[in-house]
Amino acid sequence: MGIRDKVEQLCARMHDTPQYETQGAVLFVDLEKRETQRKYLPVDVLRTYLGGRGANMYLLYNLLQDGREALDPEVPLIFGAGTLTGDMPAATRGNFTSRSPESDAILDTNGGDYFPSFVKRHGYDHIVLYGLAAQWTLLRIAHEEVQFIDATPYVGLDNLDLPGAIERDFECTERKDMALARITTAGENLALCSGIMGGIKAIWARGGGGAKMGSLHLKAIMVHGKPDEAPKVAELKAHNKVIGKKITSTSVIKNALKQVGTPFLYKPSRVLGALGTMNNQKTAWHETLDADNFDPYRPGMDGCFKCPVHCRNLNDMTPEGKGGWGSAALKGLKGNASYDKAQADVEHGKERTYNGIRGDGKFDQYDKGDGPEYVTVGKFGPMIGLKEPEHILRLNNILNDLGLDSASTGSAISWAMELWQRGIIDASHTGGLDLSWGNYDTVEKLLFMTAKREGFGDTIADSARAVERGKYPAEALNYRMAVKGLFQSDPHDARILKAFALGLSVATRGMDHLRNRVTLEINARINDDAAFKTELYGGSVAPEPNRYEGKEFAVRRCENTFAVGDSVGMCRFNTKLFNSPTTPDCGDFATQLSTATALEFSGEQLNEIGRNITGLERMINFRLGLRGKDDTLPKRWFDEEIEVGPFKGEKVDRKEFEAMKARFYEVTGLNAEGVPKADWHEQLAGATTGFAVRVELPHPLPGAPEKAIVIDEPVANVIALRDALARRLPEAREALNDHSWNVAVNGHMVLAGERDTALHHGDRVAFVPIIAGG
Repeated sequence: MGIRDKVEQLCARMHDTPQYETQGAVLFVDLEKRETQRKYLPVDVLRTYLGGRGANMYLLYNLLQDGREALDPEVPLIFGAGTLTGDMPAATRGNFTSRSPESDAILDTNGGDYFPSFVKRHGYDHIVLYGLAAQWTLLRIAHEEVQFIDATPYVGLDNLDLPGAIERDFECTERKDMALARITTAGENLALCSGIMGGIKAIWARGGGGAKMGSLHLKAIMVHGKPDEAPKVAELKAHNKVIGKKITSTSVIKNALKQVGTPFLYKPSRVLGALGTMNNQKTAWHETLDADNFDPYRPGMDGCFKCPVHCRNLNDMTPEGKGGWGSAALKGLKGNASYDKAQADVEHGKERTYNGIRGDGKFDQYDKGDGPEYVTVGKFGPMIGLKEPEHILRLNNILNDLGLDSASTGSAISWAMELWQRGIIDASHTGGLDLSWGNYDTVEKLLFMTAKREGFGDTIADSARAVERGKYPAEALNYRMAVKGLFQSDPHDARILKAFALGLSVATRGMDHLRNRVTLEINARINDDAAFKTELYGGSVAPEPNRYEGKEFAVRRCENTFAVGDSVGMCRFNTKLFNSPTTPDCGDFATQLSTATALEFSGEQLNEIGRNITGLERMINFRLGLRGKDDTLPKRWFDEEIEVGPFKGEKVDRKEFEAMKARFYEVTGLNAEGVPKADWHEQLAGATTGFAVRVELPHPLPGAPEKAIVIDEPVANVIALRDALARRLPEAREALNDHSWNVAVNGHMVLAGERDTALHHGDRVAFVPIIAGG
């Protein structure tokens, strides 16, 4: 069954009109045939998975064909705006979802700026893209009008030039009457570390979305025309004020994010001794990258669509540039973290010294831009051995133009640098490039080579798959800091904070903190209040960050909350538990969902929906071949102790980690392979595919530890069921072909005519060993 058959099968279960108030359409786009159709999701999808990320997973699960490679145009790329995107303060986000070409797991990447809100206000909740366009295409959406436009004139343009060309050709202005999701030359060249750009800095970064979009020959999606007013702006207004006040009055937002952006996180990580340094060989780095050292080059802040925070720090190193925004904002701000109080009053007094990257008074387009975020500071500072803020700023601006994910690109370069350090690769592999730590010139050159897949840049463009693609020997995997094939997203070494470590291991898209990071584990006030901490996470959690007990409750609650946040469109930094216990939570989201949809929701229901979303993601990952063993950590964190800081000597104990992971599985409702147990799987299948047949096995099989498995794709008869089982459990194929097992359907033995024995939703099938004797 091809993608078009899958689409038609799914559309037959959808509707021609909205099923609840404020619902937008799903726009199915066949890029090869240049055809579109609109449908509306059933209301049960909202009640089970919400919108945005959650409904994207519903669409992907139904449309994904087993065995297709990620860059196959038959595998769809799905965009989803959150249910409340554009309607609630700081709800500016949307997700691109597919199978990841970069990792072994799902591609699911969250971003904001203006594109998600424009999509929502033009009448669409989701855009499903599939098929290989005959030529590079610009998809133009203007309310009901959808056009396929030849994008050949835009091929080869990167992020700084492409928006201007489209503004000129269509007489519009980005962020006013146009929003644009686009790829750069890196995406055109299928660089696995390329993202989809949504602004000068905004990027859907993780998992290789740029390569996936490039595999469809889709250069950009333009939403053209001013967005309509929010349909229920008056009804939402009262509680939006409550939400806005919660956000802007929170200390971390008011005093840090609004003033200097996310780089404020560098100092606490540094003082804790938890900065990933030189590919996580070390955990300490220089104070030169503390946030106040960027002050001289910060002219102001920017933000996403109607967001009250404006957390995106700008930069300008040109002679006419101004700086000083947020200067001294963090001085004396001790916060609640007990590990950085001694340095709270330290101010470096950095002067504006930049005179061009060569010191020759020559400046170019990369000496001014948006950012950096904490991730970029960490990945292009300590991880590769750079310590000057000017270097980080310039590399940040280059990354933004080239559309490269700073997390994966920085990690791929640091991996290469360690391989160089150890003699596993040399100049014969790099084309003469010197990969010594801190070699700025090499790094800048390598970014451009990566986007073009030139020389050694072709190796970096293969990201964590470099060994698999024959670029490095197998020995290199011992030094790859990745989980499920995805490099770590943030620069924080998690050997100290065991909740961080657990979260990175079980995160559904790979080694990514944005899925479930328990940031408040470094908050001394919360750690010292056992009753409050228990209430916060729904279970007793050890106060010490380096202990293992109860961390499963904290990760579980964060994972639920963040999945809900992504699905309603809320920014992670403004969601409860990511940085603060007082920012908007599931109860706030439930209030606004009930108002917007005229359906009743509660905070408790949303918490359960968050679990459903991650459960479905795990079901997709299982289909992609992931198992319980893939919820792990890099070898280094188990074997090597950290050498500095107040937690010197820490590492992750394998036995304690496995016990903690098992407890996480239990509180989540997962079996030993990390997927929903059979009862829960049946419930999710009913809401997702509308079909579930439970198969009981004589004994546990590889991939089926419960002696049961649920087949959730429609199968007509027992023969088709056997085929489905072989696909879902390839590791148990030999056992499933055991001719000594008979089949019983709903208690009735099938001794002949398996092809004629029909199966229906809700049936029970048992494999029964033949009893023979004489």
